[in-house]
Amino acid sequence: MSNVVQLQSFKSVATTGSVRSAALHLGLSPSAVSHHIKLLEQDTGLTLFQRQGRGLCLTDIGSAIMGEVDGMLESSSRLQQRITDLKDRRVNRLSISYFSSAGNRWMPELVLFLEHKHPHTGVQLSLAEGQWHESRSDIQIIITETKEPVLPPQVNSSFLLEDPYVVAVPEAHELASRSEVTLAELDRLPWIDNEQGDGPCRTILFDACARAGIRVQFKHEAHTFVAALHMVSRGLGITLLPRLGIDQLPEGVVIVPLAAPEPIRYVHAISDPGHPQQDVIDDAISALHELASDDAVAR
Repeated sequence: MSNVVQLQSFKSVATTGSVRSAALHLGLSPSAVSHHIKLLEQDTGLTLFQRQGRGLCLTDIGSAIMGEVDGMLESSSRLQQRITDLKDRRVNRLSISYFSSAGNRWMPELVLFLEHKHPHTGVQLSLAEGQWHESRSDIQIIITETKEPVLPPQVNSSFLLEDPYVVAVPEAHELASRSEVTLAELDRLPWIDNEQGDGPCRTILFDACARAGIRVQFKHEAHTFVAALHMVSRGLGITLLPRLGIDQLPEGVVIVPLAAPEPIRYVHAISDPGHPQQDVIDDAISALHELASDDAVAR
């Protein structure tokens, strides 16, 4: 199969539409880039580019393989980064990405645990939207729509928590004394949004509402759990959120469980089994299981 340099030239020409621009981007001569493209077309037996004015554009065949080329270049980049890490002996650092409610509840205790168990290991935290991404962090705490999500075979997945949604209502609201409430009963009440973008939490909630025959319409938009809960405390409406998203409940707010089938999000810890600090990763995931178990029992 063609080498990485040829694929880099292919992608750069496809992106810039010009051999000269691609050469400037890659720090190569135009003749070298042209040679790479020629070799690639000879190796594959395919015509990958065609003239368009004074530039080049992908043929239909070239467009068809672009996704696979991106995947190979990304895998090559991951391999090179791993080699660099091992050469530099950058083994005393663990990176963890997490979504906000997991960070509020679990990260301080997790880092404290690692500080005592592995005092020479630094922890790098990064906030993410809750979905798995290749090469993001050594450990990714993610949200999925099912307990057993389909993930690439090169990663390890550890189930941490089943996190059902609840509704937050003002304490004076007629629903505040209920032991549970259905989504259909919330249909005509003023809803307060507490999410930003189209992440997995919003998808899970919207899918459940669609199954219940509810068309979601927000009267107010807050985009964080904390802000939305404080708006509920002022009597401005209700908000639906996962239990894990409730760190400190504002005064004047009551949480009511949703009747089955309620929306549920599932929390997993994803890691790379080939990491040079596998013992640290194993200890961190064990600690996450304990923290998640404590949250489940507290309910």
